[in-house]
Order: sequence, then C-alpha cells, then structure tokens
Amino acid sequence: MNEFVAIAVVTSIAAKDGLLKLKLFSEDKQQILNQDFVYFDFFGNIRKILIEEVVSRSGSYFVKLKNFAEERELEVFLNKEVLILKDQIMLDKNSYLISDLIGCKVYFRKKYIGEVENVLDVPMNYVLEVRQSDKYLMIPFVLKFFDSIDIEKRKIYLSKESRFLYDEN
Repeated sequence: MNEFVAIAVVTSIAAKDGLLKLKLFSEDKQQILNQDFVYFDFFGNIRKILIEEVVSRSGSYFVKLKNFAEERELEVFLNKEVLILKDQIMLDKNSYLISDLIGCKVYFRKKYIGEVENVLDVPMNYVLEVRQSDKYLMIPFVLKFFDSIDIEKRKIYLSKESRFLYDEN
C-alpha cells in the first residue's frame, strides 16, 4: 500500500499565471523542486497530477500543474495538501519526518518517560511534545539532546545534555 506524506498546502491561486501558491512544510525546498508529479486527495480519491513548472518568487513557491490553467480549475486545489509518496522523500542524515517521530517511545537513561504525541513548529526549532501519564514534556528538537533516534524501532533516547528537561521525580 502506498504511503503518502504532505509536503505543502495550497494557500492561494495566481490565476493569471495558472499557478498555485504553496506553503511548504519543510525547510528543504528540494522536496518540491525535484518532483515531476504530486498527488492530491479529493474526498478519499488520491489523484496523481503532473507538474509543469515550479517557480520561486520572493521566497514563495508556486507550482504550475499540467492541464490546469483556468481559475475555476485551480480553485479545486485551494487549501489542499500536496502529497508525495513517502519513498520519494530524500532525507539528509539526522533529518526525520514529523509523521515518523509521532508515536515514538522516549527514554532517558533506559527509563521510559513517554511517547511523542505531537511535534510543534516554533520559531527557533521544532519541539517534541512527549505525553507522560499526567503531563507533557516539551523537548526542543536539537540534536545534542538525543543519543539516538531509531525510527524503525520507534524509540528515541535522550542524551545526558537533556537532563535539565526531564525531572525524574
């Protein structure tokens, strides 16, 4: 079964140019620039759409889809997530998909402390929201706070540098 990942959302239409303005979910612009096609979910029906062109203007990204040029045709994409197959994603070392981090068990000195319930996008960096039995632990996603992240085993081990984030009592 194909697993899709959202890489952007369509935020507006530049109808005169036949472009869709995107808000990218990653700082890695190559995720959209290297695609020949993307997918959109229309009421549970995933459709593959060819990309004609990707345009960067003043720090914003736009995509022109093949065979979609008129404003009324483009309107169906407004507020839709732009999807790609998970295996199309090229991740650098120490880069992770948010969807892969959610649900991972978190450990400090081999002791289970909670499960990643959410990943927040705050101005300085991402923050893991780890659910403990009666509270949440917020862990900045800064590599020095982690000894290892094993997505396959769904386990995250905090480093000794993260000790000030976690109160063992």
